Amino acid sequence: MKKNKLNSGITKLTVGASVCAALAACGGGGGGSGLPASNPNTGGNNPPATNNAQITGKVIDGYLNGATVCFDNGQGACDGTLPSTTTDASGSYSLPSDPSYLGKTLIAVVTPKTTDASRPVGFIFPASFTLSQTVSATGTENITPLTSLVTAQMQTGLSQGQATAGVSRMLGGVDPNADYVAAGDSTTSTTAQTIVNTLTSFATNGTVDAATNRNALNAMVAANSPTVTAAQVQAQASQPVFGSVNAAQVLSQPLFSLDGYDWDMSAVASGSFNTSALVQNIAQFSSDQLSITQQTYLSGAWQAPAAAQFETLQGVYEMKADGTWSSFVPVSSYRAPLRITTVGQALSGTDPNTGIGFTYTLRSIDLGNQALATAVPMNWSVIGNLWKMSPLTTTNFTKPTNAYESLLSYNADQIILPVWVPACEAGAIVNGEDCGGNGVQAVMEDGVISQITGDPTVTYTSIQQAVGLSQDLQFAGRAGGFGALINADGTISQVTGGSSGTTTTRIGTWSIYSRNPNVMILNIPTSAFAQMGSDPIENPVYNGAQLVLALRNGHMRMGWLYSAGYAQKTYQFAGSLNAQLLSGAQAAVTPQ
Repeated sequence: MKKNKLNSGITKLTVGASVCAALAACGGGGGGSGLPASNPNTGGNNPPATNNAQITGKVIDGYLNGATVCFDNGQGACDGTLPSTTTDASGSYSLPSDPSYLGKTLIAVVTPKTTDASRPVGFIFPASFTLSQTVSATGTENITPLTSLVTAQMQTGLSQGQATAGVSRMLGGVDPNADYVAAGDSTTSTTAQTIVNTLTSFATNGTVDAATNRNALNAMVAANSPTVTAAQVQAQASQPVFGSVNAAQVLSQPLFSLDGYDWDMSAVASGSFNTSALVQNIAQFSSDQLSITQQTYLSGAWQAPAAAQFETLQGVYEMKADGTWSSFVPVSSYRAPLRITTVGQALSGTDPNTGIGFTYTLRSIDLGNQALATAVPMNWSVIGNLWKMSPLTTTNFTKPTNAYESLLSYNADQIILPVWVPACEAGAIVNGEDCGGNGVQAVMEDGVISQITGDPTVTYTSIQQAVGLSQDLQFAGRAGGFGALINADGTISQVTGGSSGTTTTRIGTWSIYSRNPNVMILNIPTSAFAQMGSDPIENPVYNGAQLVLALRNGHMRMGWLYSAGYAQKTYQFAGSLNAQLLSGAQAAVTPQ
């Protein structure tokens, strides 16, 4: 199971899968998800809470009195099966809560009868509209024009963390969830009022409908402005709409996703690099565990692989919540199913190897008219970048094509240092190099051969020792890697040469990671990697991760940084892998 946390569309980063997975719309302006009515949605799936837990907060433009606060039924209106309430003069509300409400959308229905403590006396809202917020694990949920921007952005396919970060950037660093009135932030208060004024200007018959509300808010983020034109709002109507669904219910049945076109590692161990197959992942939630199994496509049918048949990892080292390193985590533990402790609209738990919490959500999406490559993971393949190959890039899904987008995110940074299976028949270290001397530095540690960066005979004491080395550092990957120079001025360069001389090219910059001074972040754009070939170590960068060079136990190792705002994305299908996608992948990997 080929995996470098990025090689897999559903790896522990995406799901903590028990197998390797390579990771990796769309209705128009309407409010529907594009899925058949029989598919679960946000409405009516959970009974009212029966415990004493509460969701509390304020509804704010200024503080809004008389707004109805409820749970969204998936169409921008109240779900009558779940609790609702009305705000008081301070804008405050309180609703019974339940852990299963994590990931549900709260809405505040504002009407001309609602009063705003920050507006002039006698002010009347010219139309009814809604503000929104997505329930997180905090227990305090303010509902404001700013949180409404976040909710709208989530409907474009972003995770809550990604959407929050993007809106914060639009606001100049302001936390969208904050009570800006209590903070005395007049600038943000003015922005919030402008957002509401813009929303109500698009009302029809005294109401801003759910689709217009969403499109207007997304137009504001796209324009980086709280004021937008009707044309800008209309442009958003053609964008894919991702609908919230109950992850626990949907995953009670298996979901299927493409992993990639992978080497059969049992054949590689015998000295053959010519055996490969299409691989799919199967995700399912059962008995409080989220697990991924794998199948390969051979002789026209899907079948279970032999143990570790497509696994390129021996294991990993992971950074724990306190910034220290874990002991060696064998691949059997790294791929083990994740235990889910909060079950409902979203699934959440704590990674047992790092102590870092995670959240897994699903969104419904119609992939119709989108390229097949939309659902192809950006992970390393034996034939190169599968997601860039024809016909996957030149053929579109028919409409409708119902699918789910899975998003797995962590509430703190994840740093993973992979330990690869040696790419040779019998792993052996000769003169400090693996596979009998293939030019890649290696050491024997924790009972396995590990590829490393730097001199295997040196015990390094600081990652800063990588700076200014007289020879290129070899950043080892599963299938090669690349060489570079770490310069004292904060840049990274490569030296190439030929008969006409050598050329030094800047390919990126580096910085020291804040939580661990012996981790160096390598900021190398994908455009630079495109010039250096393809290797699994590079692919997470295509998905938004960053390469790191880290010092652990005296050795420098390559790995990946997945920031707390990162979300690993996979497109999944109910019942079986989409036939169009399978056909396109088969055509892409078949020699012409």
